Amino acid sequence: MPDRPEDELVTLEVSEHIGVVTLNRPEALNAATTPLFRRLIRLFDEINDDPNIWCVVVRGAGRAFSVGADQKERAAMSLQDLRTRRRISPAAFSAMRNCIRPVIGQVHGYAIGGGLELALGCDLVVASEGTVMGLIESRLASIPAGGGTQILPRLVGVPRAKELIFTGRKFDAAEALTWGMISYVVPEDELETKVMTLAREIASAAPVSNVQAKRAINLSMDLGVANGFDVEAALYERVLTTSDRAEGAAAHRERRTPIFRGE
Repeated sequence: MPDRPEDELVTLEVSEHIGVVTLNRPEALNAATTPLFRRLIRLFDEINDDPNIWCVVVRGAGRAFSVGADQKERAAMSLQDLRTRRRISPAAFSAMRNCIRPVIGQVHGYAIGGGLELALGCDLVVASEGTVMGLIESRLASIPAGGGTQILPRLVGVPRAKELIFTGRKFDAAEALTWGMISYVVPEDELETKVMTLAREIASAAPVSNVQAKRAINLSMDLGVANGFDVEAALYERVLTTSDRAEGAAAHRERRTPIFRGE
């Protein structure tokens, strides 16, 4: 069965200032192909340019979030194809982290290999009970090259990350929660409700504040604590002059719900 058109491999729906990004290869458990990566990159470029989107949810259609690289595609790739994919894949894996808006990963079924790395690129992850996860690359004579060796140690600590990467073993969402890898585990029939409740809560806050806070947090992880404080101070100055900050302060004084405009 031929794959669907590239524009349908990842879809975007926007409502209530929330953009819902859906990996849309359910027949392949949302295995990642080069066209899927290209589409994901383009969609997040659109999201970054859309002032109406204040929070993003990333999910997978069908029975899984994503099982990682499409092995059928990879088996048929030439050396040049592999180089092309390797050139664009860092942008795909970084799309969620580099998104200016907060991004929630809605994970269910399976998040394996590159699929887990896509999830870990999100700012928060909510998973359904029984979700199977794992960075299995060492079992395939590879390494987690979609950010797994960089992001996982920051989330769970170096010893645990080394254990999971060196063994390539699979684990479930409950274990991931105890390690601090994800934020919530809920029954599968409550997953979408939990994610959308969290997304609406985030979208109800001042978007300019969340843009700068996300940037400050991410830069602090890259720069270290000392430089991170300097960055935080500079980004706080940007928030100080926004109309949303004035509205937030006024609403607090007047004991009413603020009306933010993203300005």
